[in-house]
Amino acid sequence: MVVADSVMLAAEPESEAEPESRTGRTRRLSPHIGVVPTASMVTGAALATVWFWVPLVILIVGISAIPSGIGFVLAAVVFTYLMRGVDRVERVRSEAVFGLAIPVPPRRLSHYTGIQGWLHQLWLDISSSRFWKGCAHHYLRMIYDMAATGLAFLLTAIAVLGPAAAIAVDGSAAAAGLKFLPPPLAWLLAVIALAAAVAVLVFAPALDVRIDRWLLSPSSTAVLQHQVNALADARQGAVSSAQTERHRIERDLHDSVQPRLVSLAMTIGLAQTKLDTDLPAARNLIDEAHNDAKQALAELRNVVRGIAPTILSDRGLDAALSSVVQRAETSGVPTTLDLYLPRRLPDEVEAVAYFVVAEALTNVAKHAHANQAVVTVRLDETAGQLHVSVFDDGRGGAAYPVDGIDNPDATGLRGLEERVRAAGGTFAVSSPATGPTIVTAVVPCAS
Repeated sequence: MVVADSVMLAAEPESEAEPESRTGRTRRLSPHIGVVPTASMVTGAALATVWFWVPLVILIVGISAIPSGIGFVLAAVVFTYLMRGVDRVERVRSEAVFGLAIPVPPRRLSHYTGIQGWLHQLWLDISSSRFWKGCAHHYLRMIYDMAATGLAFLLTAIAVLGPAAAIAVDGSAAAAGLKFLPPPLAWLLAVIALAAAVAVLVFAPALDVRIDRWLLSPSSTAVLQHQVNALADARQGAVSSAQTERHRIERDLHDSVQPRLVSLAMTIGLAQTKLDTDLPAARNLIDEAHNDAKQALAELRNVVRGIAPTILSDRGLDAALSSVVQRAETSGVPTTLDLYLPRRLPDEVEAVAYFVVAEALTNVAKHAHANQAVVTVRLDETAGQLHVSVFDDGRGGAAYPVDGIDNPDATGLRGLEERVRAAGGTFAVSSPATGPTIVTAVVPCAS
């Protein structure tokens, strides 16, 4: 059935698939009546006679291999990936054959990476109602298609063999004493059986449509639970982001600005004691204090820049990113900016994009030893998403966490992930040991 569904993807004529609101023409046929739905059902039923047993055998082998452990895991992995692929094919088939745009149920994704993330995602998939509804849909459709096609085949066989048997028996009835339907009645029943077979083939796909809508559509409970989980995740990301930002500010003030101000106060105090006794020394101390004050201001600007850059609110994301790229180039890393922003975005979205680029380029300058970097920021107005990507050709090793274990040197990246999560977006880092490193973020934004 899976193979048959994929074969029928492009076969539906536009006159039967396009509604009036999209083509300007009145639809003459119901979407479940036509050659394509019938051919899909018949071909699927034929292939299902073999395919029906394949997932079942894998599932049974997996259950029987529970004591061995490894065999159970392998069977579970094969069965899970097989049925996930079947679910995708079924949705494509439903869209191609019946023109149904059934929304995809939400899928919970693991926040872990590496082998731990893979195992966790496997468990999330196999324990979800979406997975088992897809399995139930696939088998219910196979059973129904085989039953409907088998009934049509039986009726067709009766229509073909009935009259032939009646004629044969009628010719030898006197010699052998056989009795059967009279040929006229056999012909009448053959016509009825053939008409019934055609009716089954034409109208049976109507129930296929109902099965698709029933089991492929997400339930309201699942959608609501997904929204609740997304809001909880965004809230946790906002809390973590605020804590990370507070710790960063405390650390920067304690490690840079505070010692500088303490030194400034001590220098000014020494200068005061020298004013009456050693004026040249007092002047030198005042010059030193002046330099300390300028350095403290510069360090304070760096701290404030991590909170709310003025250029971002005044001139927008394009000007702010241009400034970040210029600073990266002065640090010795040639950087290219590819920007597509046809309009201003919400303040939160612009701030997230700015911090992703700024932190990523800071890491490039400090750790990557890269020859070049490329910043790509593009607004997808159709999907309502802002795509941010920072690429460098330097050494890698910036991925986090590794096999579910946090990298203590990747606190900046964790902070970025929390910022993006707080905005309802997704964040990813690809950084093999030999490079290159790609930092990507996708942030939803209001249209």
